[in-house]
Amino acid sequence: MMVPFRDFARVILAVLLLGAASAGAQTGQPSVDPPSNPAPPGAAAAPQGKPAPAAQAAPQRPQIDTAAITGRVNKDVGVDVEATTAGWQRELDRLEGELRGPRLRYSELNSLRDALQRVRAGVDDLGNRLQPRLDAAKAQMDLLGPAPADGQPRAPEQAALNRAELDYHLGLLTAGRAAVSSAQLRIEQLIDGIQDIRRRNFTSNLFQPVPGVYSAETWTNLPSTVPAATRRIGNLIGDWWSNVRDREEVVRSALEAVVLSLVLALVGWRGVRRLRRWGDAGEPPFWRRASSAAGVVLLRALPVVAPIILLYGLVAEAQALPDRVDRLFYASAQSAIIVFAVSALIATVFAPAAPQWRLVSASDRAAWRICGLVCLLAVVYGLTTLAYVATRVVQAPFALTVAVAVPSCLVLAGIVVAILLTPMDGQNHDGVASPRWLKALRLPVWAAIAAIVVSTLAGYLALSRFLAQQLIVTGSILALVYLLLLWVDGVAQGLSDDSAASARWLRDKAGLEQQRREQLALPVSLFLKLAVLVLSVPLILLQWGYTWPDITDWYRQLFFGFHIANTQVSFAALLASVIVFALAYAAARLFQGWLDARVLKPAGISGGVRDSIRTGVGYVGVVIAAVAAFSYAGLNLSNLAIVAGAFSVGIGFGLQSVVNNFVSGLILLAERPIRVGDIVVVGGEEGTVRKISVRSTEIETADRANVLVPNSFFITEKVKNWTHRNSFGRVVIPVNVTCNSDPRRTKDILLEVARSNPNVMTAPEPFVDFEEFGADSLNFKLYAFTYDLTRNVGTRTDLRIAILDAFKQAGIRLAFLQTDITVRNIDRLREAVSDYVSGPRNGKGSANGGPAAKQVPEQTAG
Repeated sequence: MMVPFRDFARVILAVLLLGAASAGAQTGQPSVDPPSNPAPPGAAAAPQGKPAPAAQAAPQRPQIDTAAITGRVNKDVGVDVEATTAGWQRELDRLEGELRGPRLRYSELNSLRDALQRVRAGVDDLGNRLQPRLDAAKAQMDLLGPAPADGQPRAPEQAALNRAELDYHLGLLTAGRAAVSSAQLRIEQLIDGIQDIRRRNFTSNLFQPVPGVYSAETWTNLPSTVPAATRRIGNLIGDWWSNVRDREEVVRSALEAVVLSLVLALVGWRGVRRLRRWGDAGEPPFWRRASSAAGVVLLRALPVVAPIILLYGLVAEAQALPDRVDRLFYASAQSAIIVFAVSALIATVFAPAAPQWRLVSASDRAAWRICGLVCLLAVVYGLTTLAYVATRVVQAPFALTVAVAVPSCLVLAGIVVAILLTPMDGQNHDGVASPRWLKALRLPVWAAIAAIVVSTLAGYLALSRFLAQQLIVTGSILALVYLLLLWVDGVAQGLSDDSAASARWLRDKAGLEQQRREQLALPVSLFLKLAVLVLSVPLILLQWGYTWPDITDWYRQLFFGFHIANTQVSFAALLASVIVFALAYAAARLFQGWLDARVLKPAGISGGVRDSIRTGVGYVGVVIAAVAAFSYAGLNLSNLAIVAGAFSVGIGFGLQSVVNNFVSGLILLAERPIRVGDIVVVGGEEGTVRKISVRSTEIETADRANVLVPNSFFITEKVKNWTHRNSFGRVVIPVNVTCNSDPRRTKDILLEVARSNPNVMTAPEPFVDFEEFGADSLNFKLYAFTYDLTRNVGTRTDLRIAILDAFKQAGIRLAFLQTDITVRNIDRLREAVSDYVSGPRNGKGSANGGPAAKQVPEQTAG
């Protein structure tokens, strides 16, 4: 048996006081030289042995006021830590003893769990109070540093006393935190035990057969049990009504519910007409149908659901309902809500009277059939549920319970079979959701129906009722979730359609164009779908036998922290860290833009330097945002460093090129061998640098093609940068003139043309090279340096045009390649041509292949 924490703490405190008293008696005064490792509160005193020599005697611990330190700790925390932890242990011992009792009911288990939750709240509260104070005490101890070792000079008396008091203070906080952890662990074990008991009870109830299902006596006694059960229900309600203190209040509540139902019916009728109003030609788009479906379901169900809830609440508040009457009223309200909610849901999805608003592809006949069968299924389920509760309330005979359970399960299974066998016969058209989810659910639904029929015929009525309930209620919840997901898709699609009110508002008020609205639709839809799924899970878990304390506990652990090994993971902290990263990143981008527009640009810094600084600031902002997000999430950066070191080997092999390009990009931004706007030649590509990113550099060629070059190419390969130092350039224009041209005049004209061009530099001056004597020309080259390399193409064109104009005025002709052909025996050729022309025009002697034509090559051959 575990020793109570309070007794254990008292023993430790007594040992400490005895040790301190004996030390004081031996020395007569506190020593100023504390031990190198002072013992925390709770450390046992060293056993008495043979006294050591004075030179080797251990320094005595300074005398401290433990009661005062304990009082300060309790005052700082707000509670008596020792008494509080001892009270937890007594309460947990009591709950553990009750949990060992035989045949615990669900109500008793719920009471035990509520008591554990109350204890857990106190434990968590004390843990939250102790943790920051414990961290502060550890930080102070680290500032004091370790005590002087043996052989070192003794610490001052006050420093030794402060260290001893802080050590005792830290020990008290550590002991309290250990008690909190121990209590939390024990509470978790007890809650797991409650869950195990519930699971065993639930399983034993489900798989317990009912004897006498096919007994003749059971069914022969049925006619006599129905009137008796009916009279009991009537007497029960009559007794309650006769004991009602204020009947007028009940009647007034009923009238208020009726008035509310009429008002909501009128509002719902007008609201549905307004939501389904479509004045354009053709069918409404899918986003319009889906976005209005949720509102249509709500307006159709509220006229019945809201008055029932209002009436039940008013009556239960005004009159103290007996337990059995309350169960009857609650079951009646629940059955009515299920029937009307399911009817509104199925009528909205299939829309049998308005096929243009249908959300599922189905024919009109199939839509009417499915709506009718689903409504019948809801009515049968509601009536059988109410009848089952009534038989339990009035403690009806066994025959009546069997008569209600067996036919109801078989009828419900038959209706579901009829729904599954209904052919959809629908054609997919614009935006209508395809019923693929229905096809995917066919196999598990058929399996559930078979299990219901088999368990009913085998006498496992509890199992069959549970399966039927899950099939209907869980199916309705899934259908509602599906409708909500369609609604989310409709809302997201409506953001990009100018005919939607939300899209028009974003366009007119927020100034968002269609592309921006389409980008906004994705995070909005993901967030809404996540919210729908998170809110729908508790509804399904409630149907599967879980309770609200279990669900809230799971969600609390999910959102506010659960432990994986020694690491606490919190979804809320992770979400908050993502928000912190987004805000920090946005702030970095704003600072980046402000720095570029207000500092770099007015300072006259060139575009390449501005881009390097802006990119570097962006990288620093991302790093700061990531560090802030990790710190807010509670992640230890030293652990991340260890993980990064573990992954370094994998990075070295698998991500070597990526890391190489990243480091090369940082080098490019630091050394700036290339900058944005430079004209470079690398890897056989020539173009203008447009962007230097983390992994690659974007180059735009003269053909307007974008080439992504890895950053490592600019570090390891040869790179030609035309504009590294400046944007100066040089043009070379070859000019060939005829041999009879004056070379000096030609040279002067070329230099004059170059000097008159505004883009040609005066220093260095342009010059002309008389390159060579050609076969039929004099070959010159004009060299001119330009101020702007990017304008060289236009400069060359202007220079060539000016050269042509100047040569024309000076009478200088450009030399062109020409060939002279000399014909031998021209007289013979003339005679042959003359004979050919003067010959007959027709017949064999014609030019179409006659003899005259064949003699021409013979005469001209010589």
